[in-house]
Amino acid sequence: MSQEETPATETTGHTRSEGTTSSSTPPPSIFHRIMALLKPLAIERFRIIDLADAEQTIKGIQKDIEFRGFNLWILVFSIIICSIGLNVNSTAVVIGAMLISPLMGPIMGIGLGLGTNDASTFKTAMGNLGIAVGISILTSALYFAFSPINEASSELLSRTQPTLLDVVVALFGGLAGILAGSRKEKSNVIPGVAIATALMPPLCTAGYGLANGEWNFLMGGFYLFLINTALIALSTWLVVRYLRFPVLHYVEPALERRYKRLSALLFLALLGPSGYIFYDIVQESRENAALQLFVQDNMEIPGNTVDLEINRGTTPPELEVSIYGSMVTMEQEEQWNQKLAAAHPEFKLNLINNGINEADIEEMREQLAFMMNSFSDLTAKDRQIQQLNAELTLTSGRLRQLESKLLPVGIGNELYTICPSATRVRWGRINEQGPNAQVPETFMAQLEVTLNAPFPRPEMEDSLQNLLGQWLQARLATNHRMEVSIQYETPLP
Repeated sequence: MSQEETPATETTGHTRSEGTTSSSTPPPSIFHRIMALLKPLAIERFRIIDLADAEQTIKGIQKDIEFRGFNLWILVFSIIICSIGLNVNSTAVVIGAMLISPLMGPIMGIGLGLGTNDASTFKTAMGNLGIAVGISILTSALYFAFSPINEASSELLSRTQPTLLDVVVALFGGLAGILAGSRKEKSNVIPGVAIATALMPPLCTAGYGLANGEWNFLMGGFYLFLINTALIALSTWLVVRYLRFPVLHYVEPALERRYKRLSALLFLALLGPSGYIFYDIVQESRENAALQLFVQDNMEIPGNTVDLEINRGTTPPELEVSIYGSMVTMEQEEQWNQKLAAAHPEFKLNLINNGINEADIEEMREQLAFMMNSFSDLTAKDRQIQQLNAELTLTSGRLRQLESKLLPVGIGNELYTICPSATRVRWGRINEQGPNAQVPETFMAQLEVTLNAPFPRPEMEDSLQNLLGQWLQARLATNHRMEVSIQYETPLP
C-alpha cells in the first residue's frame, strides 16, 4: 500500500513543478506585439535589394565618367552660366547651371570603382574628374578676370566656409543619387541631387579667388568641392556594397580592412576643418544671442529705439549699440560698460548716442519758428509777385490794344517808293463819335499825299487815289474805313 502511494506522491510533485515553470514566463507586452506586426510591413516598404538593377547601374555610371566631346562643352557652358549667376547674385541662374552640370558622373564612378574593386573604373574616374576640375576652375577664372563686376556677392561668400551641414547635405544627396540610379525604373531624382550637392558653385568660387587673388575664396570653394566629392563617392560605395553589386576583383580581408582604415582616416582628416568651422559658427551664433539678450535686459529704455551690431573684425571685438531717443548719461554708459565687462569680458562697448537733450529741443524749436516765419514771408512775397504779374499782363494787353490802333511808322518811306512825285506825306488816325452815345466810337485811317503839280487829266488823279487806297488797305490789313486825299503844291487853275 505504501509502495503504491509513493509513486503517486512523486507524480503529483512533478506536476506542480511543471506548473510553476510555465507560469514564470511573462506574456509579450503590447509594444512587442505591435512591433511584431509592423516589422514585416516595414521590411516590405523599405527593402531595396531586390529592386536594384546592378548591371544597368554600372553601365550607366561608366558611360557618364568620360569627359570628352559633348560632355566637356556642356561642362564649360554650365561653368560660365554658374559664374554669371554668382557674379550677379542670381540664385535662379546658379540652379540652372547645376541642373546641366555633368560632374556627378566621375564622382559616382569613383565610388563604384571602390565598391566593386574595379581599379580600371576608379583610375578612369579619377583622371576625368581631375580634367573636369581643372577646366572648370580655369574657365571660371577667365570669366571673373574679364568681368566688370569685382565685388563678391553673397552667393560667393556663402561658399567660403563649409561646415558639417554641407557634409550632411552631400552625404544624403549622394545616397539619393546612387539609389535613384540603381532603380530598375528610373526617376527624376538626379537633377535634385545636382542642386542639393551643389558641385558647380564651389568650383566657380575657387575660380573667382584665382582670378582676383582672393586665396580664402580659392581654398574655401575648393575645400567645399572636395567635401561634396568625397561624400558622394562614399555614399556610392556604401550603396554599392549594400546592394551587393558584383565584385570584379577579390581582395584579401586583411588588405581590405587596411584600405578601409586608411580611407576612414582620410575622411576624418578631410572633414575635420568643416567640423571646426561648424563649431565656430555655432559658438558665434550662441554668443550673438547672448549679446542680444544682454542689450534687451540692460540697455532698453522706454521710448527709445536700440540697434546693435557685433563687430568681430576689431581687436578687441566690439558690441556697437545705437540708441535713438533721449540722451544717455555718462553714469548710465559707465554702468553698462561694467555690466558688459562682467558678462562678456572679451567685448568692448561702442555706444552711439543719437539722443537729444533739452538744449537740442529748444534749438529745434527756434529753427522751426524761424522756418515758419520765413515761410510766411515767402508766402506774402509770392502773393505780391502774383499780383504784379496780373498787373503786368493787364498792362501788356492794353499796350497791344493801343498798338493795334496806331498806324505803322514806316508808311511814308514806303509811299515815296510807290509815288516818287510826292513832296509830302501825312497819315494818322481820326476818331469818330456820333451824337448817339449808344453807338461805339470808331476810327478812320487818313492818308494825305502832296504832289508838285496837278495831273493834266482828272482821271489820272482818280486812278492814283484808288491805287493808294488799295495799297493802304493791304498794308494795314484791316477793314476800317480809310480816306486818301491828294493835294498839290501849285494850286489848280
